[in-house]
Amino acid sequence: MHSIQLHDGRSCTYQIRESIRARRIRLRLSSREGMVVIIPKGMSTRKDDLEVLIRNKSSWISRHLNRFRSREHSHPSPEMPKLPEFLDFQSIREQWFITYATSPEENDSLVRIRETGPKTLHMTNGLAHPTASVVALQQWVRQRAGRLLPSWLNQISDELALPFSKVTIRNQRSRWGSCTRGKNISLNCKLLFLPRQWTRYVLIHELCHTRIMNHGPEFWTLVRRYEPQAKQIREAMRLAWQELPAWLTTAARNN
Repeated sequence: MHSIQLHDGRSCTYQIRESIRARRIRLRLSSREGMVVIIPKGMSTRKDDLEVLIRNKSSWISRHLNRFRSREHSHPSPEMPKLPEFLDFQSIREQWFITYATSPEENDSLVRIRETGPKTLHMTNGLAHPTASVVALQQWVRQRAGRLLPSWLNQISDELALPFSKVTIRNQRSRWGSCTRGKNISLNCKLLFLPRQWTRYVLIHELCHTRIMNHGPEFWTLVRRYEPQAKQIREAMRLAWQELPAWLTTAARNN
């Protein structure tokens, strides 16, 4: 564990963690782990360089540490996972931060989520109703995936000359994607949370099924033609489900 003084004078501890999935140095903040500096595995980094990076983000760090502190008095019900402070969409390189508040109306208990600014969500009555909040967040993630994944699939389809009929975005429990004989592709909205190369691999995988429906040698030869690292990615993805946020996999709706 390391410590650094931010521009506002407070001392902030952080840990350094290597990741085989990371392609660049990035910061991750959560109320549970605090600040984590994630660096690509094997990358040589100097502590002074990391501290320069952290200090350049001092305002961002202080703002979100304050958010965490203001919410310490609020706890979700024990059977539900803690609500997130942010959504980390690795595959599209987006982070959305979430603010929570209670409606001033006495009889208003409806959970609502809306976009209030660039990469910012606001949830009303979320902390008091964690079950409904999880459902609302999952629905919003599915909608976000519905706006982004189809265009990405179309782009790769044109690039590889592997046409498909239509695409559906779902929130499945155990499948990243699927393809029917009619070339209809289904994609899991949770793909947004995976590293970009992994999500691209899933899209390529399903597009290859438009030509070969089975998982025989011919199919894998086709996949490797378009993604040479397919075998390595497939192996790495075996544990991907365990690394997803707990709230995302709770009461997932397979529809």
